[in-house]
Amino acid sequence: MGMPAFMELIALLLLMAYAAAQLGILAVWGVHTYYVRRGMPGLLADRWSFLDLWIGFHLALFFTLASLVAVAIWMGLLLALFSPQSIPALERMFYTADRNAPLFWAALLFVLIVQNAAFVSVAMWYTLGKYGIDTDRLGLAWNWQAVRQGVLWGGVAFLITPLVELLSMGVLRLVLGAAAFERLMDWERQTVALDSWLETLQPGIITLGFILVVAVAAPIGEEIFFRGFVFNLLRHRTTFTSAVWLSAALFALLHASVKNFLPILIIGVLLARLYARTGSLWSSVVMHGTFNFLSAMAAIILGG
Repeated sequence: MGMPAFMELIALLLLMAYAAAQLGILAVWGVHTYYVRRGMPGLLADRWSFLDLWIGFHLALFFTLASLVAVAIWMGLLLALFSPQSIPALERMFYTADRNAPLFWAALLFVLIVQNAAFVSVAMWYTLGKYGIDTDRLGLAWNWQAVRQGVLWGGVAFLITPLVELLSMGVLRLVLGAAAFERLMDWERQTVALDSWLETLQPGIITLGFILVVAVAAPIGEEIFFRGFVFNLLRHRTTFTSAVWLSAALFALLHASVKNFLPILIIGVLLARLYARTGSLWSSVVMHGTFNFLSAMAAIILGG
């Protein structure tokens, strides 16, 4: 089986598993609603419910996908009105991820900003709104000691990540075989591998904007959502260890990278443990930002 067919099979299996999970969750929600309306105890908790996690994650996903569709539509309309000859370039940009096109990076920046705004909005709506938790309890009170620890842990994470990535790639090579592994790596470099995308960036305002987004906006949005909301919810419903690993697994899955799944999983574990240790979201935000900044700069410098 060639790599395209193999990836299509994996995608189909994942889609089927996702659909089955959605049906299961909807069934539980239906039974819960039935019980509650008849005055019986429901299956789901009023606070820190798994249903809240499901709804919150899908709300953030919806706004991300909606922003992507909006970017494609508006760019198409504007180019059709003012520069019809550029339509083929727009099609090439979206279908092949033409990373040499400034519009590609502008669109990606917009989507990332909307995504992280959605992360913050959803997490705040649940934690501060529905659950009535104040910002101090959530860990948003400024803490210089937590910031210093975040810088230190981010630097350590940056240094150990190449070793974890090598281990991950070695395991993948053993499991898939050399030929299939190389095809998978080629496919990932052309599609979802952000580190290889960064190597194509040229110095300029787009590069500066992208660094600001990945080093500031993304850490704030993702940490408030994955540690402030997801980790805390799982911590109320499972054991501490389960909450750490499950929140880290969701965090890694969001990045949609086979090669980097294990490194991102380990980073997610460190972020959750640092947050739990300090009680401050700023520690994990700064750790995340430090790691992203160092990784982005390394990719740009090595690519240049």
